[in-house]
Amino acid sequence: MGVPEESPEDKAEDKGAAADLLGQVTAKDPAVGLSAVVALRRLLEELERLHVDNARDQGWTWQSIASALQVSRQSVHEKHASRRKATGKES
Repeated sequence: MGVPEESPEDKAEDKGAAADLLGQVTAKDPAVGLSAVVALRRLLEELERLHVDNARDQGWTWQSIASALQVSRQSVHEKHASRRKATGKES
């Protein structure tokens, strides 16, 4: 079961969102800039979840994932194992 391909409309929307975020990151207004920091944190967390799941689904060990993320095996396991167990992706 693969990931569905993005439509041209979705790709254009992603580029628009990225451009908006770039504008916020470089804004002089602290409220706008800090809002961009929050959005980036959320995006980063989602990307990590996606790629940790992908790695585990492909048989990577927690240690291999931790090494790739430059964190301890314990920290990556604590962060992701219970979520994966709750969704039936981990035993």
